[in-house]
Amino acid sequence: MDRTVTVLGAGAWGTAVAQLLAHNGFKVVLWCFEEKVASDIKTLGINTMYLPDVLLNPAIEVTTDIAYATGHSRWIFEAIPTTYLRSVLERIKALLTSDHVWVVLSKGIEQETFKLPTQIIDEIVGHDSHKVVLAGPSFASEVIAYKPTAVTLASSDSGVMQQCSLLLAHPTFATHLTDDILGAQVGGAFKNVIALAAGIAQGLGWGDNARAYLLTQGLAEMADLTEFYEGNRATVYGLSGLGDMLLTCTGSVSKNLRAGHMLGSGTTLVQLRAIGMTLPEGINTVQSLHQLAARHELESKIVRAVYGFIFHGQRDTFLQALWHQAK
Repeated sequence: MDRTVTVLGAGAWGTAVAQLLAHNGFKVVLWCFEEKVASDIKTLGINTMYLPDVLLNPAIEVTTDIAYATGHSRWIFEAIPTTYLRSVLERIKALLTSDHVWVVLSKGIEQETFKLPTQIIDEIVGHDSHKVVLAGPSFASEVIAYKPTAVTLASSDSGVMQQCSLLLAHPTFATHLTDDILGAQVGGAFKNVIALAAGIAQGLGWGDNARAYLLTQGLAEMADLTEFYEGNRATVYGLSGLGDMLLTCTGSVSKNLRAGHMLGSGTTLVQLRAIGMTLPEGINTVQSLHQLAARHELESKIVRAVYGFIFHGQRDTFLQALWHQAK
């Protein structure tokens, strides 16, 4: 097996996966978009922006040269926000071959095209590319601290998926395998929107009863969306669906839950940007799903309510949008 792997994206999640791979004996080339992140890791051995309390393994080599990063390994773990995935891949398209194996860590849906990350890769790299999706309840801060974590690996290529499982094998990191590559991605994307709704509800002062309803309604809508994308409805009851939703809607370090809480408490999206907060992936995903629902006449109470609250200030109708003719 190749002993060098590439990780594209040095946010918290990309850095945590890089650390796990380095711990497993691999040389990791970690591509950083931000110069400061790369500089801090080189000089301090710490990603001060995203994981400031963790000393990184010296087997992690950082670079801001994406051509250099992709030229050093067959295995590419991409942890790029879905909003930017297409533009990043277009930059390196000429360097990519069908021999590369993509391990997709992104969770989201592209606006306007409504494509999932693997579908974006197919469009740019080619449909014969090898792809594995890693999804499930996995806060980066716990993975990098080697706290027990279980995730889903999804791929239509069982051989590549088994190899990926071996790369990630660790006593505290379990991988559960499935061939439902589309369903695994839908769950990972939509759970962020549900978490925004749960956070808004907290900010409005709602209680546990409301949260229980939101999670139940959210799971039903996740199953409908999975079916729309031609995934398996049963997948939503696994780690990439229900598991990830529970973590993101209840976890103390959930970015989407925190952003939703701030929005529900009266902070605007403009104000979140002004204070330098990195907007969570759910903000992009709710816009994508709102566009998708309008174009294909799909019904989603949670998407309609969250989108209206965030982008049109519909505070007074948030409750009505969620509860009217509730299933």
